[in-house]
This record gives sequence, C-alpha cells and structure tokens, in this order.
Amino acid sequence: MTSPWREVLLESLLGYVSWSLCHDLSPMIYYFPLQTLGLTGLEGFAVAFLSPLFLTITPVWKLVNKKWMLALLRIITVGSVASFQAPNAKLRLTILALGLSSSLVVHAVTWWTGRGLQRYFRIWGFILGQILLLVLRIWYTSLNPVWTYQMSNRVILTLSTIATLDRIYTDGACYKPQEKKNGKAAKAVVSGLNWLLAGAAFGSLMFLTHWIFGEVSLVSRWAVSGHPHPGPDPNPFGGAVLLGLASGLMLSPCSWFPGSGLIWWITGATSAAGLLYLPTWAAAVSGCVLALFTASMWPQVLGHLISSGSSPGKAMTTAMIFYILEVFFCAWCTAFKFVPGGVYARERSDVLLGTVMLIIGLNMLLGPKKSVDFHFQTKNSPKALFRESEKYVKLFLWLLVGVGLLGLGLRHKTYEKKLGKGAPATEVSAAIWPFRFGFDNDGWSSLERSAQLLNQTGADFITILESDASKPYIGNNDLTMWLGEKLGFYTDFGPSARDHTWGIMALSRYPIVKSEHHLLPSPEGEIAPAITLTVNVSNKLVDFVVTHFGNYEDDLDRKLQAIAVSKLLKNSSEQVIFLGYITSAPGSRDYLQLIKHGNVKDIDSTDQDRWCEYIMYRGLIRLGYARISHAELSDSEIQVAKFRIPDDPINYRDNQKVVTDHREVPEKIHFNPRFGSYKEGHNFENNHHFHMSTPKYFL
Repeated sequence: MTSPWREVLLESLLGYVSWSLCHDLSPMIYYFPLQTLGLTGLEGFAVAFLSPLFLTITPVWKLVNKKWMLALLRIITVGSVASFQAPNAKLRLTILALGLSSSLVVHAVTWWTGRGLQRYFRIWGFILGQILLLVLRIWYTSLNPVWTYQMSNRVILTLSTIATLDRIYTDGACYKPQEKKNGKAAKAVVSGLNWLLAGAAFGSLMFLTHWIFGEVSLVSRWAVSGHPHPGPDPNPFGGAVLLGLASGLMLSPCSWFPGSGLIWWITGATSAAGLLYLPTWAAAVSGCVLALFTASMWPQVLGHLISSGSSPGKAMTTAMIFYILEVFFCAWCTAFKFVPGGVYARERSDVLLGTVMLIIGLNMLLGPKKSVDFHFQTKNSPKALFRESEKYVKLFLWLLVGVGLLGLGLRHKTYEKKLGKGAPATEVSAAIWPFRFGFDNDGWSSLERSAQLLNQTGADFITILESDASKPYIGNNDLTMWLGEKLGFYTDFGPSARDHTWGIMALSRYPIVKSEHHLLPSPEGEIAPAITLTVNVSNKLVDFVVTHFGNYEDDLDRKLQAIAVSKLLKNSSEQVIFLGYITSAPGSRDYLQLIKHGNVKDIDSTDQDRWCEYIMYRGLIRLGYARISHAELSDSEIQVAKFRIPDDPINYRDNQKVVTDHREVPEKIHFNPRFGSYKEGHNFENNHHFHMSTPKYFL
C-alpha cells in the first residue's frame, strides 16, 4: 500500500486540474460571442463535455482501459494546462477542449476500474480538488492562478505533470479491473439507482457547485444590497462559505446524519430559495446552509454514480448533458437578448435552481442509502482500511480550510490598511469604463493591466460597467473585490448577481456613505442596472449616478430608462456626477431627457463624437475632461473628468473657457502626462493615449 498522504495530495492536485479545465472552457467559449454579441458557432466546442459518449462503444471502452491509452489521456489532460501559453484564443480553446474531453474519459475509467482503495482516493481527490481550487482563489483574490499568471501556470503545470507521471506508474503497478464486490455491495448495485438519474444528479451537482460555490465570495454577491447595509462583505464572509462546504463533506459519512432523508432535502431546497429571494444577511445565511447541503451531497452522489451500473459511458454522458444544458440555460437567463429562444429563459434562474434541486432530491430519495466508501469495500479492501484512509482525507480537508481562512485574514488586514488614504481635497475626479468582464480583446485576463491603467488615471471615483464576472460561463471571478483590494478603494457592486444584469462596479477613494441599486425598466431588451451613491469627499457629500442602458435597437427600453434615470438625477443632491452608458448620440431624445429633466450639464457639450459613454454634472465646477484609448484592453475607451467642489453650493460660477494647453492651468489639475498630450481623432496605436480632441481644461 502506498502512503495515504501521497495519494491524497496527488489525487487532489489532479482533481484541481480537472475542475480548472471545466471552469475555464465555458469562459473561453463565451469570449467569442462576447466579441460579436451573437452566436459564433464556436459554442460547438461544448461537445468536449460529451467525450464519455464514446465509451458506450465496447471497442473504445476496451481501448481506453489499456495502460498505454490511459497514460496518453492523462498526459493530454495535464498538457492542456499549457493552453494558457497559446499564442491566440482559438488555439487555446482547442487545446483546452481536448484536455477537458480527455479528463472526463480518465475519470470514467479510473472511477469505475482499479482497486477499491485506489478508486476511493480518486473520488475524494476530485472532491478535494474543488476545495483546493477555492483555497487558491482565496490567495489569488478570487482568481484561479492557473489561468491568470504565466508563472503560476508554469508551476502548476510542472507539479501536475509530476503527479500525472506518478499516477501513470501507479496505474501500471496496481491496475486491475474493478474488484468483485462482497454480497451486500452487489445487492446495492442491483437495487441501486439506474445510470440516468445518477448521471443527471452528478451533472446537476457539478453545475450547482460551479454556479454558486465556484468561488467563496459568490454568495455575498448574490446577497448584496446598497450601503450602509450591503450585507456581508465577501471577505471575511467567504470564510463562512468555506467552512460550510467543509462541514458538509464531514457530515456525509456520519451514520447519524440523515443525508438521504426528505427533511434534509427540504432544508437544502429552502436554503436555495432563501438565497434567491431573501435580502442581504438572510440570503447569505441561506447560502451557507446551501453550502452545507451541497457539499454533503458530493460523496453520496458520486457513490450513486459509480454504483449505477456497468456503463460508465452512459452515466457520465448523461451527467455532462445535464451540466451543459444547465450552463447554457444559465447564460440564456441573462443573455436572452442575443440568443435564439432567449425570451423563454429570460430571468428564469428560479426555474433553473428549482430543477437542479429537484434532480438532486430525486437521487437522494430514490438512490442507495450508502456512503461512497461502501461501494469500494471488498475482501481485499476491508472497512478498517477505508476508515484509516478517511482520517487522512479529513486532515487534508481541514488543512486546506485553515490555509484558506489564513489567506482571507491576511488579505482583509492588508485591505483595511489601504483604505482611507485619500488626502483631503476640494477637487474630485471621476472615470467611466466599460470593462467587458476582465477580458482583453485577445481573450486573456486584463486585470493586472487594468489596475495599472486605472491607477494612472488618478481618478477618485471609478465606475466600471460589464463587471459581473461571477457567472459560471464568465469565470466565477469577483472583479470588484479584486480591484478594490488592489487599488485600496472602497467598493460597491450591484445589482445583485441574481438580478440578471451585466453588473456595475463602483470604486471610490473616499468612503461611500450610502447607495441604492436599481433595475431600470427593460420590457424588451437586456436588464439595465443603475446605482445611486453618496460619497464623503473630505467631509463634503457628493452624489453619483451610474448606469448602463440597454441596446440601441430597444427604443422603448432606452426611452423608459432615460426617464427613470432623469428622475434619479433630479432627486439627487445639488452636487451630483452622472457616469452613464446610454447608447444614444449627443442631442438625441435620451440625451436631452437626462439634460433637461435630470437638470444636469454635459461635461463637454461640444463633443459630438460620442455614442455610449457620457459624463454629466450639477452643482460642481468643471476643471478637465479626457478620453483615453483602450489599446485592446477592452472594446471601449476610458473617460475621465475633474471637478472642484464649491464652498458655497448656491453662489458659485462654473468654468466656461476651454483650453487645450496644459500650461494654462494649475499643475495640480493636470491629467497624467503618461497618456501623452492633446490629440485629435482616434488613437489607433496599441498604447493608452489621449484622443478625440482631449484633454481639455476649463477656466
């Protein structure tokens, strides 16, 4: 017998690789329709999830059970981690899909064949791989390091290659067909659930875990509301989610735990409904109970899966069909405007979550009432051996939890030290940027470069649109938390991740006193969000209204949204800054609605070459206005404006004279010379530069 520690460590690392491949394929597929706002055909790469279908063919099943073929599939799986090094997104997607398809075949072979104890460690390695993924995301502030940084990718590739070579050797030394079960286990198989329901439950549980627990901050983003009562902050509350998942895994093997009873399923279903419908803390507590329920299902569902019959291909294919359909339905719920049949899925996360819980519940109630290790017990692998191995699994699980909680604590302490560093000032600068979920125009993560760019703008308040990357098909990333901690800014995110918008992020150098999240009227098109905020800028309160309107094609939506936002502006304080993406030209109906009925002024009414991004204001003195080219970091420029807060909000004079020579204005209001100097027309070079006849200063 090999060392239990070695088995747990290596299988957990390979489990992490499997989960990482699964988590990354959907965002890589999504990147391409994101470019075109429509289906591209590359969605067909989702068939990679259906590779177990080939295992229903007897000659193929015999082939993949050969040692050399299994070794080749393992090598392809781990080799696909190097897809991050690919020169372009299409090649990366191809390699990634190949690796994922190989990974699923490897699971089908290794979970159904081999010694009982071997299979036990493989199953638990897959489960612990998800916990390892969460812990690494904690230390990398919501990001999966294997898909974020070149060095991390190389280190993980090296370690997983070593683990794979060890497993290939172990396969060769210990490989045996599935051992003959004892009489009780054989009866469990005969009386157990068929492959259809077991597969559906496994696929649905995978999706539920990916959707809501793919990152520990997601529950907080489902429960978020406006300040001063936004609900639990992702850090440190993510620690409660991690503890809930770990505790759920510990509950499952306990003989006293009613894990397959109706009461426990009702508890899980109720917590799912609570997360979906209840406000702030009530939703967050429901999320923790759902974490407990979800994790407790993993050993049971996997046990049902491998005992569902002698056709791994059928069971795994069924699982992946359900998983794919649920991921696509999840995407359809928000992207309904851009996909065929989207009208039927519009905002129907309730149907999706209800279906997932129902499938898991049916498997609970109708499946065999045995723990996962029971299905591996044979004369050669007695119960005592599994009990000994279980100790190592538990120890490693709680070691991971401890490392995760330590990471949250250190991050929280560091972030708290960064906050409140804004120097007293009478000037405030604001920026708006459509972010495209942290993807650059080549399909790679843009976060580090984005943080550097935003820092260089010197903006005190930044609104970033298209920033809800918490969805499973975008990467499960909390970009608000990442940028807030990186820049040392106060944050607000909204509306909630359960509200089917593309999200708005607000970053402020100064404390956010209060905020409110809004869903604007959207009868025809995508759901339009808005946030109203009050920020304490050196003991002076300034309101901000930030929004993202729907598409230009949805005329009624834009009309109603402009009316709604003009009311928000009118009801704001005398000192307000508007940062909006309104998909209308200067002078258009919606533009005039905001100006006239919202009682605000355009930062530069002479700038006629705008379409989406606008900065407007009231009760402030304008000082400067700049447009900075995106340089392929996104598909949209950054706009920045500078204002002075008047001492007397009633008796003051706004600046009217426009100058383009920075030498004519005080140095303290200059824009960063890193972006060059005044430039007319578009900047098509691949660097961030002022363009479109900016920067302009006002005297």
